[in-house]
Amino acid sequence: MRGVKHFFNFLLVFSFFASLMTVAFSQERGFQFRPSFWWSPRLMLVGVGNSLTQGTRDAVNNEFNTRNAYLQRVFLKLKQTRLRFKFVQPFLNENEQRINPWAVPTNLAVDGEDIFSVEGYEYGPRVGSAVNYIDDKYLCDRLQPYLFADMQDKVLYPINLLAGQPVSQFEALLWRLNHHSGPAWVIWWVGTNDAALAALGLGGKNPFYLPIPFAWIKDKLKPGVAFLLEYGYANGLLSFSPFTKEAINRNLTQLEDFKRQYNHLLNRLRRELRNEKVDFFILTFPYYTEPGYFMGKEELCYYFGNDFSLGKGRISLLTFICLYALVKSDESYRLPIILRDDTLIMSREERRIIRSHLDDFNDFLKFHSWPSFVHLVDIGSRLNKLFDQGLWVKGQHITRKWSRGGAFCLDGVHPSHTVHAHIANLILQELNRTVMRRWGRRASLWSLESILENDPYFDHDGDGWVAGPDYKASGRTKILFLFKDADGDTGSGSEAGIDTMEPDEIWSLISDALLEEIITIPLLQIKAEEMGLIPVEK
Repeated sequence: MRGVKHFFNFLLVFSFFASLMTVAFSQERGFQFRPSFWWSPRLMLVGVGNSLTQGTRDAVNNEFNTRNAYLQRVFLKLKQTRLRFKFVQPFLNENEQRINPWAVPTNLAVDGEDIFSVEGYEYGPRVGSAVNYIDDKYLCDRLQPYLFADMQDKVLYPINLLAGQPVSQFEALLWRLNHHSGPAWVIWWVGTNDAALAALGLGGKNPFYLPIPFAWIKDKLKPGVAFLLEYGYANGLLSFSPFTKEAINRNLTQLEDFKRQYNHLLNRLRRELRNEKVDFFILTFPYYTEPGYFMGKEELCYYFGNDFSLGKGRISLLTFICLYALVKSDESYRLPIILRDDTLIMSREERRIIRSHLDDFNDFLKFHSWPSFVHLVDIGSRLNKLFDQGLWVKGQHITRKWSRGGAFCLDGVHPSHTVHAHIANLILQELNRTVMRRWGRRASLWSLESILENDPYFDHDGDGWVAGPDYKASGRTKILFLFKDADGDTGSGSEAGIDTMEPDEIWSLISDALLEEIITIPLLQIKAEEMGLIPVEK
């Protein structure tokens, strides 16, 4: 009996320890012990970056887009490994307001951030200043949700309350990591916007760039909007000439400034990061000159049926939309004249300048002597390969071509659901190769075929247009949604929504979207209020 008692005691003790540890066998490492699901320390997944990581699509942020973006897909696959993860998305509703503002986010990415604004700074040379300076719009600094003024407030709140001070994305990252006792994995994709404004020809400050042929469309716009655009141009607030060497060089972050700021942030991490169980995954940058946002001779021939003399140049999507509206107004005779304006066309040389800058940024990342907790993920080269050669998924060829190519959403810049899943798989592969091995686990990858089947940005019926998502649109998104498949991607027609509208309706929507765009400039907002174009803020 004593032997039986000892045996059962042994089983009891063994069962207790077995509940804490599970035994795994692999051909590579043999038998090994690893933490069980409930006993293992809680890992935290953190996102730092810009629109790609926040999940922007069609120039809007909302829960639908964020749930279908790469970081959410990385989390879902990690969750399936039965490790415990802390991951909180700052979901926004269709009006871009936080759904649960009191949830403390771990996806800290904010649309529009660059290597300076991630720390709260405006990059001086880009806005005509001799120095970089702190700008409140890059800080989460509001005390109550109803006071939210910018995307930083909407995404980072309530970390500013918990930290007891206004926080940039970088300060929010430090606070999040230092108040987590377990391991953390940070996906860091910051720097694409250090070339974005130069490439897209849209945005900026002093002046704000708009790639529209204003002189040739102002008579089509609402009179008040046309006057406001003219007023902004006359006072140096707006420019309709984004693709000049001067404009491009102004909007590019200079290499030495980029390197200095990157090293500065890394040094801050070394000094201020108290959690020693953090791994950073730094992602390289794709060519911002290559997405579907840019259209060359082939695209213009496809959509307009004419052979335009563009050479190797490309026009932006916003320019294309204006041209398309002119065609619908039976004024296509204006197109050849507009296309002779070099300042609206990104030339081969201008494209080369931007690509060269991105190569320099990536070379800095690739050849930098990183500490052991930093892992470089060369996403940029993989996406550039997709731009150049396409991506085959279940016999379907995903390419960079706007709308009909399937690689991008309707804004031509942010990836489609399928490409976001592809990015997630590339990151999951690196996580498997590095940190997942420590836990004896391996995350599975997404089936791109299954994602493609329900991707609203893939042209399933082959008519050249996509169905797109169904959420409410405003501003630029309203213009983009004009190009949704008029028959809902059912194959019963070959036209976009814009083809079913009267020209006056189209120009009215374009006018409203341009107005929404430019009243982000304070002086133009004041002027618009004086003119009665928008309600006066109280």
